[in-house]
Amino acid sequence: MVRSHHALPKDMAPFIEGLKTAEGFFAVDCDQNIIHWNESAEQMLGRKAEDVLGKPCHEVFAGRDAQNFRFCRVNCPVTQNARRGRTTTDYDVIAKRADGRDLWANMSVMLLKQPQATPLVLHSFRDVTERRRVETFARRAMESLREIESLPEGEPEQDPDEPRPTPVPPLSRREMQVLQLMAVGLSTRDIADHLGVSPITARNHITHVISKLGAGNRLQAVLYASRRRLI
Repeated sequence: MVRSHHALPKDMAPFIEGLKTAEGFFAVDCDQNIIHWNESAEQMLGRKAEDVLGKPCHEVFAGRDAQNFRFCRVNCPVTQNARRGRTTTDYDVIAKRADGRDLWANMSVMLLKQPQATPLVLHSFRDVTERRRVETFARRAMESLREIESLPEGEPEQDPDEPRPTPVPPLSRREMQVLQLMAVGLSTRDIADHLGVSPITARNHITHVISKLGAGNRLQAVLYASRRRLI
């Protein structure tokens, strides 16, 4: 079965296609299109290689973070890091299987350098759905126990491990300004006046910040920024 796209560089093909692992594994090019999809990825997500090759990884994987914010998207933090030649630490996301069920995946990212070109981004992932189910059950059990025992305020809690957070997208100084002004509830025109720009420019800044954070609107962007301590 063909598991690699014709866009996979010929000099890289033997290495990529020769990798054998029980973990899910896929590679994407500089445009975030999938150019390799292994058998384990096919089994975990129920998506055949022939159905995903050449498609944007953010459409196929559709990963969300623990707060249900969209992480897999155009120009995601992983892609931004790769274009700068930077690595990304492991993180957990919720992917969508072909049958509609959620799958918690722990992601590892590797960069494969190419001569005079943007590195290929290699994703390796493992199914941690059961681990997350057990941790969620343990957390709820602890919460119930605290209610029964009425533990005094300030007593140390023994919460189970939280999901490994997704990388926070880097924001420029101007984007941080816009985000902070959004957080205090200023309108687009007020933000424009504060920054000394036109309302159209302010609107573009706001749209860019919302998109960069993977949010659907201003409120979601501010909520995400608050939870990730950006503001």
